[in-house]
Parts: sequence; C-alpha cells; structure tokens
Amino acid sequence: MTLASNPRSLVFYMAYPGPGNLDGASRSLIDGAYLLRALDQVLADKSFGAIELTSLKSKTLQKEVAKRVKASGKKVAFHCEPVQWTNEENLIDPADLSCPNEVQRRRAVERVQRLLDEAALYGAEQVFVASGRNPASGMAYDQNSAAVQEQGLLALSQSLRALCADAKKRKLKLGVSVCDAGSPDAGVWRHALIGPTSRAVALAETLRSDGFDHFGLGVGIGRLTLAGEGPECLAGLAPYLQWFYFSNAVPSRGDVGPSFGAADGKVTPALLGQFARALAEIGYAGPLGVAVRPTGSEVSETVVQVALSLLNEATNSLDVAYALPLGFSFRSRDFLTEELFAEITELRVQKPNLAKEELLKRKKRDTLAPDGKLVILAADHPARSVTRVGSHPSAMGHRLDYLGRIVRCLAASNIDGLMATSDLIDEVALVNHLVKKRGGKGFLDDKVLIGSMNRTGLAGTEHEMMDRTSSYMTGKRIKEMNLDGAKLLWRWVPTGERNDRYALETLERVAKAVEECAELGLPAFVEPLPVTKTESGYRTDHATDNIIKAVGIASALGYYTGYVWLKIPYCEDFARVAKASTFPILLLGGESTGRPSGTIEDFVRGMGAGPNIRGALVGRNVLFCGEDDPACIAESINLVVHERASAIDAINQARRVRGSMKELI
Repeated sequence: MTLASNPRSLVFYMAYPGPGNLDGASRSLIDGAYLLRALDQVLADKSFGAIELTSLKSKTLQKEVAKRVKASGKKVAFHCEPVQWTNEENLIDPADLSCPNEVQRRRAVERVQRLLDEAALYGAEQVFVASGRNPASGMAYDQNSAAVQEQGLLALSQSLRALCADAKKRKLKLGVSVCDAGSPDAGVWRHALIGPTSRAVALAETLRSDGFDHFGLGVGIGRLTLAGEGPECLAGLAPYLQWFYFSNAVPSRGDVGPSFGAADGKVTPALLGQFARALAEIGYAGPLGVAVRPTGSEVSETVVQVALSLLNEATNSLDVAYALPLGFSFRSRDFLTEELFAEITELRVQKPNLAKEELLKRKKRDTLAPDGKLVILAADHPARSVTRVGSHPSAMGHRLDYLGRIVRCLAASNIDGLMATSDLIDEVALVNHLVKKRGGKGFLDDKVLIGSMNRTGLAGTEHEMMDRTSSYMTGKRIKEMNLDGAKLLWRWVPTGERNDRYALETLERVAKAVEECAELGLPAFVEPLPVTKTESGYRTDHATDNIIKAVGIASALGYYTGYVWLKIPYCEDFARVAKASTFPILLLGGESTGRPSGTIEDFVRGMGAGPNIRGALVGRNVLFCGEDDPACIAESINLVVHERASAIDAINQARRVRGSMKELI
C-alpha cells in the first residue's frame, strides 16, 4: 500500500486564521481582502487537491468564495465545528448535538442544517460536525454520570440520524470529528463526547447498521496524541475513516492544531511515520489533511509548507511502502497443500527415478546470466543443522512450510533460480512434475539450479569448521543431474583458534571442487566467510578488512578461475570489498531479520558498490519475511538487481505479486 496517491488537503480556516493570526476565521469573521488573497494562493497550489472551509457570515463573501472554489476544480470539505464550539451568544447548550435536553438538541440540529446549505453553496462533498461537549463532563464518575453520558450518546445518535438524512438529500458525506475528550491535566480541553475512538467506532457502527453508509469519522494525529491514543487505534477506525489529518499537539494548549515548530510539540517525525504506516496497513485511500494554525508572528505559508513536507516525508518512507495490508499473512500450506505434500512422498516410493527424469528434461538457459546478473534463492541451511529463524528454533525444519515458500518464490516471482541441496532440488522437481500433470505450467524451465556441495560443517558441533562435500559429492554429479552450477562454502576465523586446521582442510577441498567444476565448464559459486566464535556458535564477521582478506583467499582457488563467482555478505564500506576482486559477486542475505525492507535497502546499496556486484544469493530473509509473501520480497530484490530499482520503487512494483497465484495448482 502506498499513500502517494492520497489527495492532500488543507484546513484553510486554520492555516489562514486572519490578520495577525487572531483567529477571526474560526469565528466566521475575517477580513475579505485577506481571505480572498490567501484563498487564491491556496487554490493555485497544486500540492493540495482539496480545501477545507468553514462558515462565513458575509453572504457576499460566501458567493465569491463559492465562485473561486468551484472554478479551481478542487474538492471541498466543510467544517461546522468552529461554529459549534464558538457557540456565539451561548444560545445552545455546550453539549450541542449530544444534549439530553430535547429543546437544546433540536436547536443544535437546526444550526447544523443551516450550515449544510452553506456547504452545498461551496460545492462541498464532505461535511464534518462536532459531537458537542460530554453532558457528564465535570460530574464525579458514578452511576449517575454514566447514565447522563448514555443519554448524551442517545441524543447524539438521534441528532446524527436527522443530519444524515439531510446530508444525503444534498449528496453530502457526513462525518463526526473525533475531538479531545478532556483531561485533568488540561482544563482548556473541550471534553467532547466523541471523544475516545472506541466511542466513535461504536457510534459509527450504529449509524452504518441503520443504512447511513455516507456517515464516517474525521481523525487527526494531534487529537489522538492528546487523548493518549497511538497508531494502533486506526485498525478499529478503518471501516469508518473518511478523512485523516496530520497535526501537532501541545498538551498545555489543548486542541488548537499548533505548528510543527511549536515548543513542547508531541508529534515527532517518527510518530508521523508510524501513523503513516498504520494508514497504509489499513488500506486508507482518503484525503490526508494538513491541520496547522500559526500563532503570534508565525507566517502561514511557512507553517503550511513545513507541515506538508513532514506529511510527504512520512508517507513516502520505505516503511509505508512496505506496509502489509491489514490482516494479511502468508501461509505456505495454502499454496502448496497437505495433499500435494503427501503426493510427493508417494512419488518417491512409487517412482524413485522421477525427480532425476524431470531434471534431465527441463529446458536450461543458453546463457547463465543473459544480462550479466543473477538473483538466486538459497535453500541449503537445514542440511547443515541450521533451522532457526528468529526465535523459532526449527522453522526451516518444517518441510511443508519450507518447500512451500521455496516453490512460491520460483513460481510466482521472476527470480533467476534456486541454490539448494539434493533433497530440496529433487522435491522441487517433483512439484514441477505434479503441476504439469494437473495441466499447469511448470516453473523450472529456464531457471538456474545450483547444487550445494559441502554441508558437513554441522552447526554447533566441535568439527563445525570441517566442511566436506556431502550433498552433491562431486561436480560430475551436478553435471549428471543437469544442474547449472555448484555452490561451495569456506569459513575461516581470522584471529585463529585451535580448530583452524579444519578451515585449512576445507579450503583445500573447496579448491579441488573449483578445479573439477572448471574442467566440466560448471560455474562455481564460492562463499568465503570470515567468522567469529561466540557462546552461541559461529557468527559472520562483518569487519570490512576481514571480508576483503577472505575474498583474496577465495579468489586464488584452483588452476583456472574463469568459472568462479563469489558470494559475499554486505558490510560497511562495501565498495572496498568490491575492489578486492574482479570476480562477479553475489550478495548474501544472512540471518532472517523479520524486516525484509532493510535487506532490500542493503541490496540497493550493495549493487551500487562496483561493476562486479552482479546480484544476490539470498535465502532466509526472503523465505521467512515475517507475515509477508516471500514471492513479493523475492520480486523486490529481483527488481533491484535487474532493473536497478530503488527500494521503494521495487517494493511498490512487487506488490502485485503479493497474494497473486493463490494456489499452485
């Protein structure tokens, strides 16, 4: 979900309150020349697709504003709240639409009905009203105050039903603004009945169930912050949210929409980003409003531009681009079913040669990397006793889930291929057979398949650094299985330790395998990793100098290096690593972080480090990417590598993959 296409709106009467920033606009009294000059400026600003107005007492000024607004083509929202809260002459009880007194309540409804006529004059599509003051405000909390509040809610529902009917006749949407509900720490607050978002949602549910589909809510960050509510509340508001505002909050000043430069402001850029991501997650497609009010010597244009830039920065962030649709969660068994999984075992029993036959007849590429780049999915971890993903100790040990995620990436994204051990490559081949058997299109033709060779360095064992071939024992076997290349791992502790003889033995075996691959014309993908020993086992050493040393050692393996590719972890100052070799280099992804957007950013940076950075060989950060569809992350990385897309562009383009091709067969 992206918020780039959401129209931006400006609460005009707040941004341009009147000469000297004395807020005549909210009292419906404003100098005509000032208003029209500011109005023309905003209407000419292409940054805003909508403008938000309030009532004007001058009929002449109303007509002139209506003419200019309609000529601009901008959408219009109209706010009744300033008139309601100002409550000029105190003719209506402050509870307003929520007043239990029937006479006062009807007066409040009639006042808003008159304002609907003005809204229609401006060509408004949306009208907002305030609920009014909680009639139980100021009372000690007890059964009596609870009863009074309930009476207020019933009165408000009755008022809104009448106003919804009138708004519908005028083809207007009607919304209630969620205002501050009051706090013992700030006596200047309005103590609105609506109010807490839970109360707003309950009200909206009631009116929607009565058939008022054009009713909804207007919510702002500043007001939510004053009420102590965070981004998590938007999930409940989602079905009813008509308009959302980027606004600041200063507790001591109450609900006035101060500028983002105000002292003691509580809404930070980080908080704006959190709300933007929450909006993206709920799929909010409505307007994003700038609601700021200059005071003192502040300049309206500056206050507005600062707020707009903060809004755009928050909504154009990588976190927003990557936000998952509300409730989305990838389940591999929905893609590769239990039935299909059981059939794989049956084929193993009944047709033991089938996987090999399927591999032998698949169509191979004429050229390994037609554009000189590769994105390969890595899936050889379980064979080395590595099954942990995050806090789950055996996530990669669940073969149905693991295989389903692998096949998902191969079938639903455009990545180049797979690097895996023999068991997984055979299983992928059997799934490919079953897909074709059921009339589907196979997914292995023109894919690159790389056999992982040395897997005896079992994690956690005393001999972990002794990595002998155990999956595909020789390059000859890889050639016989019609695969496209071999992958080899060599790990080394730069500081040295008592078992560094294992690293030396492994290095020699890797060198022999590289020579054999060269003789067979097979690409060898060599992964030289400097590691450090910790209490929990060996961890990749990301020190730039040590990675450079490892690259130098791996580059000199074997009698001929023309078929060698390197697989290297991304690290700081990666441009220095790139210059350590002329070999084509693939970036590895490392352990799953649960935040694949960060991995994508690393690949963007890595791809720009040098001309020999030629792609990615990545596994866990794609296959186990939180709740997301692994094919979506695979496609994002594919776009970064092959099209040099930015992280945001790649994520936005790859979104089409998420949830597509829901079933394999």
